[in-house]
This record gives sequence, structure tokens and C-alpha cells, in this order.
Amino acid sequence: FDKGELAEQMVRDTLAAIEAKRGGEYAYTVSNTVRSIGARLSGEIARRYGDQGMNDAPITLRLTGTAGQSFGVWNAGGLHMILEGDANDYVGKGMAGGKLVIHPPQGSGFVEQDTTIIGNTCLYGATGGKLFAAGTAGERFAVRNSGAHTVVEGTGDHCCEYMTGGFVAVLGKTGYNFGSGMTGGFAYVLDQDNTFVDKVNHELVEIQRISGEAMESYRNHLQHVLDEYVEETGSEWGRNLAENLDDYLRRF
Repeated sequence: FDKGELAEQMVRDTLAAIEAKRGGEYAYTVSNTVRSIGARLSGEIARRYGDQGMNDAPITLRLTGTAGQSFGVWNAGGLHMILEGDANDYVGKGMAGGKLVIHPPQGSGFVEQDTTIIGNTCLYGATGGKLFAAGTAGERFAVRNSGAHTVVEGTGDHCCEYMTGGFVAVLGKTGYNFGSGMTGGFAYVLDQDNTFVDKVNHELVEIQRISGEAMESYRNHLQHVLDEYVEETGSEWGRNLAENLDDYLRRF
């Protein structure tokens, strides 16, 4: 498929299931010449039911390859896209709901926490939904996020910039200027080498180790986050953290 052909094929394949609100599962091969994958389907869902109207009967796309820019843009509740491969910039831009999962090809041998799997400015302006990526993201991850829930294994500079809501978990290294202009939301960051304090923009956010009286509630929440992430992506690093969380807890 090239350019608009894949989008049109997806609509032809899924429209009856959307109109009957019965959901379904479909598989496609993608390439980086195809941008904004899922946008047409989100539009069809939202036009009929609003942006959360098919949450209980989702359309699931199982994709293989490399997605072009804006994979999952404006993603609606009721659209789940699982990509075995990688994606370019703007993954989940403006997403409102549903679920995006990106993981390396099986048997690839990639070390996930050392391998970039999605590009820059992912989740720009997202208002809801979930993004799980078994690898690292580029710069300006979750900029202007106001409601999405996401887990990645590392980010570049300016993560959580201007974030006003939602939840971010970074299971590895970040770049500089973390949380610049961040006025809301919440983040867990794994800080194994004690450098995170120097990477945070302290103007509007405060950071603290998971310790003290709140440790148990944070631990239980983080365990749930990791378990869900591993179930969705199959990440080996995520599984290691989930199975040995007590050993890593004070590093978050």
C-alpha cells in the first residue's frame, strides 16, 4: 500500500464492524511512506459514536513494519493498534483514547532500553488513551499531554514539556530539561545512575524518591503499571523490573 490506499482498505475492511459496533481484529503490513495510520478509522468511529463510543467493542489492528509519521494521530476510544516494528515522529499526536502498542519484531535481538522505537514529539497534545512502546522515544515526548497514560524505556530531551495531565513512566534514561513548563500530570522515572536530578527543569515540578510513608501505595501502583506494560509489549526489561521491583523501587 502507498499513501491513501492503506487507509481506504482499512475503512473497507472495518466499516461494517464499526457500524454494527461489534469490533473485530485485522492485520496489515505497513511502511514508512504511509502517514497518519488509523486517522480515517478514528474519524469513522467518532462520527458515529463520539471519541470514546467503541471502548467496549474495539477494532484491533495488528500491524507489521515501519509506520510513517503520526501513527495513531487523534486515536479514538475503540481503536487499538499493535505494531510489530517501529514508528516515526508524532506517534499518538492528539490521541483521545484507545491503545497504541509498539514492540520490536520477534527474534530481532534488540536491547529494548537501548533502542529507539518511536520518534520525536510523540503524544503531542494527547488527551487520553494509552501508549506502550518497548524501546526508547525521541525528544519532546508527551509534550502538552493532558490525559494519556504511557510507558516507554527511555526518552530524549524535553520529556513532559508543557504537560498538564496524564501519566508517564520512563523505564530508563531521559535527556535534559525534563518537565519544562509542566503544570500537571505525574511521572515515574527510573534513575539508576543518580543523574536525573540534574536533568530536571525544577521551575515548576518537584521530584522525590519512592520512599517513606507513601512507598506502599506507589509500589502497588507501579507494579500494576509494569505488569500491564509487559502484558502488552512482552518487553524483557519491563519483565525484569516487574519481577524484581523491590530491588529497583528506590531508583524510581
